[in-house]
Amino acid sequence: AESLSNQMILDKDPVIRYGACFCIALAYVGTSQNAAIKRLLHISVSDVHDDVRRAAVMSLGFVMCNQPDQLPGVVKLLSESYNPHV
Repeated sequence: AESLSNQMILDKDPVIRYGACFCIALAYVGTSQNAAIKRLLHISVSDVHDDVRRAAVMSLGFVMCNQPDQLPGVVKLLSESYNPHV
């Protein structure tokens, strides 16, 4: 899943990048793995397409579903930024 998601996230098509976020989410669901969280946070602030950014934030919920008390702290800074799509 790692190599596939790496290829997908570099694609020009935002629909493919959107799918890459959920590919990461489903590959690491419930693991709270730092590398997956870091990648999703990077996508959520750096992608040019709002839907991809939103998918990255939603995917954080999948990755961290076993530790829901820690998720608000992770996305706190994202919630303070002015981007209604995220």
